[in-house]
Amino acid sequence: MKTLLVGYKACDLYESRKHGKRVTAEWAAAEGVTCHCIDIYDRHAIEKAHHIKAVCSPNIPEGDWDLVKFRTGPRLMSGELALDLLQQCHILAAKTTGSEGRPCRVEVEFIGKERDRNDLLAKIADDPSRVRDFSAKWKASVPGGRPMEFTSFPGCFCHRRLDEGGLALAEVASRELSAPNPHSPIKLLDMGCGCGLVGFLVAGAVGEVELVMVDSSSRATQAAELNSKNLGIPAEVVLADNGMPARMDGTFDVFVGNPPYYSDYRIAEVFLETAARALKPGGVCYSVCKNAAGLEPVQARFFPSVEIIRRRGYAVLKSVKPM
Repeated sequence: MKTLLVGYKACDLYESRKHGKRVTAEWAAAEGVTCHCIDIYDRHAIEKAHHIKAVCSPNIPEGDWDLVKFRTGPRLMSGELALDLLQQCHILAAKTTGSEGRPCRVEVEFIGKERDRNDLLAKIADDPSRVRDFSAKWKASVPGGRPMEFTSFPGCFCHRRLDEGGLALAEVASRELSAPNPHSPIKLLDMGCGCGLVGFLVAGAVGEVELVMVDSSSRATQAAELNSKNLGIPAEVVLADNGMPARMDGTFDVFVGNPPYYSDYRIAEVFLETAARALKPGGVCYSVCKNAAGLEPVQARFFPSVEIIRRRGYAVLKSVKPM
């Protein structure tokens, strides 16, 4: 039997045993089980913890699945992402004959209130033939740059809306980089790029920019690649959960990052450690946060000084790598 698990993380695949020992659940370790992940971090965590096959892609992979198990709930993913993935599950099941010659089945494991589960299922069951487009388009610009239209997908950071912190970061970086600069073209790394808001806005305003974008979400990198094509701004887009490839160490003039602040700034630390090794001597690191008090000491561990630039109610933190 071939089973596809959608929406599961490494911690969901354990079962408890006596004496506190946790082992992979038998149903998850069964032959023919594959886990689908949107984020490359989750794929690596599942492969490391459970030694079972995992794939990372923006959309559910096709195959001769006998069963698709979808785990969701309000605390696990956004409502739009849940609807998007559930729609994909049902479309896949409708056209799939499993390895055992029978139609593919879909099972939903909903973590939350029964009312919310029924509401979610009803939105697909009421009109199963309707295929909805959950992508969004919105516009943004910085002073001196051309207006740009961005596309994002459910699961991307700030889907359907402009992130004010990212815009503040783009405005500060583009303003400073538009001044006479000895580096031409500027090589810029956009870490945690999302759909590419910051990197593309800076590139559009500054002009001569060699752009590299990194994110751990396959949906973010899909959106960034699409926006690169639509905006006509070349970019190398990298899917990674451990910073950038080592081959790029010491090759960038500028680093921009809008790190998440949960997990006690551990992810922000990955961003800034990446900035420290990515930049050339004299290269500039720009990060952004709502309140500098939490991020400033993290950045100061990797750079000798941190300048705080206020913009749009946010703090843009600027550091220069020593020569």
